[in-house]
This record gives sequence, structure tokens and C-alpha cells, in this order.
Amino acid sequence: MLLALAVIALAGAGVAIAYFLTHRDTGSSVTTVVTTTGGTAPAAGAKPMPQLTGKKLADAQASLAAFGLRASVTRERSTKRAGTVIAQAPTPGTKLTAGSSVTLVVAQKNQPATTTGAQSTTTAPTTTGGTTTTSTTTTTATTTPTTTAAAPPPTQNAKVPDVSNQTEAAAVQALNQAGILASLFFVPSQDPLGTVEQQAKPAGTTVPARSHLQINVSRGPGDKPQVTVPSVIGQSLQQALGTLNGAHLRLIFVKVPVTSRTQAGKVVQQSPLGGGQAPQNAQVAVFLGAYRA
Repeated sequence: MLLALAVIALAGAGVAIAYFLTHRDTGSSVTTVVTTTGGTAPAAGAKPMPQLTGKKLADAQASLAAFGLRASVTRERSTKRAGTVIAQAPTPGTKLTAGSSVTLVVAQKNQPATTTGAQSTTTAPTTTGGTTTTSTTTTTATTTPTTTAAAPPPTQNAKVPDVSNQTEAAAVQALNQAGILASLFFVPSQDPLGTVEQQAKPAGTTVPARSHLQINVSRGPGDKPQVTVPSVIGQSLQQALGTLNGAHLRLIFVKVPVTSRTQAGKVVQQSPLGGGQAPQNAQVAVFLGAYRA
């Protein structure tokens, strides 16, 4: 009899515990566990990269902010309307987690072309007092071509801009626009990862065009694991993005002129170099060839 009562009591306790576990704190958030068949499970909260090409920069940035993504903007002269996104990396649909960096290439207004003049001469006879003379009038017709003129050839020297305290992406872009290639070196600092701490030459210094300038950028607070930077030389932008993401690194890129068609659209330089060390989740600068005849 006592054994039977004990069994009944245990059964009742089990029901009470089950009810408590399944009904407690009904106002709390629910965590969904996603499983996949084969491969690696996607990170919690991963969102597909939206389609941004063709949008205004402000609209594209707003879309990224809604996804918790960061925008790295690089500008390029284009026949498209200024301020319009003309390219993006990664491609639409790529799964990204909050805090990931997205590169947007935005159309920049072309410089107006220099007008060209053509001279024309008109000869008209004039009669005065029975004497005929000939007067010649020269006029210059000015025309403006519908297409913009090609960018002027690069100068032999470049002036170093001030990139201190900027983000790595902004510094790389500013240096590239000045005709200088950034060389990244990561240093200990409590500033956010990628903050420029120091530049090798002060602002205003004149250096040879297309020369390299070292900038020291923060490793970020805390003890971040170091990863080996893979080489992406010769790869397309999408290939380089996949290679670096696979090494737990991010990508920023700028375009540099090349004289060989085979280099167009391919990575011709990078920093840090392949085989170097960088903090996990750091940005690697890649220089993408843009053909100039």
C-alpha cells in the first residue's frame, strides 16, 4: 500500500515539474535553433545581402542600417547619376551577420570636358566710293562634347592627406584619391579595430605618385586572435571576398589604373601581403585593376 502511494506521488511530481518547465516565464524571448544538413550552420541572425545597385547612396545606407550592416563607400567616375550605387560587394543574397562590412561603389560626377574651338573665316566684299575692298572676319565656334573627357594622366608626385583618426576604409580611399597606396600595419590600441593611429609621413608631404605609405591601424581592444592573411593577387573581387571571408577577414577595395587588359577586374596588390598577420575580423585592402588605354 505504501509503495503504491509513493509511486502515485512521484507521478504527480513529474507532471508538476513538466508543467513548470513548459509554462514558466511566458513573456520571455524564444531562441530558435536552426540546423542544416551538411556544411556549417548559418550564424544566428544571418540576413541575405540586399540588392543595392541602382539605388541612391542614402537609400542603400538606410537598407544596410536596417540589417545591422556597415557600409564602406568608394567613389568612381561614371556616366551614371552622381550618388548612385553602381556596384556592391558581396553580391545580393550573400548571408551576412550583423556588424558585417559591405562595400559600395558610388558614381562620382565626372569633371567637365575642356571645350574645343574651331575657327572659321568669312570674306565679304565691301564697296566704298566706287572702290571695292574685301574684309575678312574670323570667328571661333565653341562646342561641348556630349561625352566627358578622359581623366588626365597621373602626376609624378602626390601630396599626403591627413588620415589620422579615420577609419581604415576612409583612410585607404583618401590616400588612393591622392594617388598613394596604403600599406596597413596593425598596432596595439584600445581604439576600435581599424582606427588609424599614425601615418608614416605627415599631411602635406610630397611623395612619388603611386608610392606606398604605411598607416598604423588599431588591433582593437581585447586580445583578438591573429590569423594569416591569404594572398588574393590575381583573383576577381568576388573570389577575393570569398577567400578573405574564409580566413575570418573582411575586404575593402579601391581601383587603381593598369595598362594591361589582363589585369582589369583583378586584384593587383593587397595590404597586408599574403602570409602576413592580422587580427581576426580585420579589413584587408585590395587594389583592383582598372584598365586605362
